Amino acid sequence: MEDRDKVKCDVIIPVCNMFAYTRLCLEKLIENTLVPFDLIIIDNGSTDRTGEFFSGFAASAVSRSQIIQRLSFGSAICARETEAQRCNADSPEVRIEYIKNEKNVGPIFAYNQGIRIGRSKYVCMMHNDVLIFERGWLGKILDVMESDRDIGIVGLAGRKRINKKGLVDELSLVHNLQNEHLNVPMRSHSEDVAVIDGLCFIARRKILERTGGLNEDYTYMHCYDLDISMASRDLGYRNVVVNVEAMHVSNGGVTRRAKDYKALVRDDYKLLNVNYKKFREKWKRLLPVAVD
Repeated sequence: MEDRDKVKCDVIIPVCNMFAYTRLCLEKLIENTLVPFDLIIIDNGSTDRTGEFFSGFAASAVSRSQIIQRLSFGSAICARETEAQRCNADSPEVRIEYIKNEKNVGPIFAYNQGIRIGRSKYVCMMHNDVLIFERGWLGKILDVMESDRDIGIVGLAGRKRINKKGLVDELSLVHNLQNEHLNVPMRSHSEDVAVIDGLCFIARRKILERTGGLNEDYTYMHCYDLDISMASRDLGYRNVVVNVEAMHVSNGGVTRRAKDYKALVRDDYKLLNVNYKKFREKWKRLLPVAVD
């Protein structure tokens, strides 16, 4: 395993069943991440193949080719050497921490479990339905953050404007997501935004230490990303989107349509409205925000 000083980022992915999405997410993550990182999987009570797959890697350092081989087992790509295996033959090993919860505690609590376990300077929080297409993406983001200490959080997407009611302006979305029905992808290397989107973002650990992690008052979903973005700004940092080619499967609707989430949250629209009210009350002194 690489020296601990060389591992600058923990990548935390909460999962609850839907191993097919997790598999695709990991294939792209392993293939396109060239810098050393620790992978922290928080399993919210999965009953599918998730536990079987990760339990063999628990608290161990493994080669990237080993991970890809296990991901490709039983599939058409098993019969040939994959691009990821060829490209990552000499890449640093990945240390995998796998934590299994007895029940589904939701992504916010799961992220905080991962934050407490991790040790790196930067913390990446990623949904398991995000596909990274750009080779070297994490190193690109870490270079930006290392070169500018005023940047607190970097996301793959974010909005430049949020109004006094706490609602984001979707027309101000900044991203390079290969999804339909979004505005034109960014062409610049990076852009400042008011708030980042929770699909995938990297925060300085020192910010998360100041805030006590993500705000668990939001319970299971919605507004935690807006909240940590405002906390970053309140601590004097800037939030930035870096141009990384990626995709959020189904524009992020996979989790909310999953039966496990529906069992956890009976009324998602109600939760959204409740959390927006909490967010608005907490941050009304700083709203609205416009970054142009």
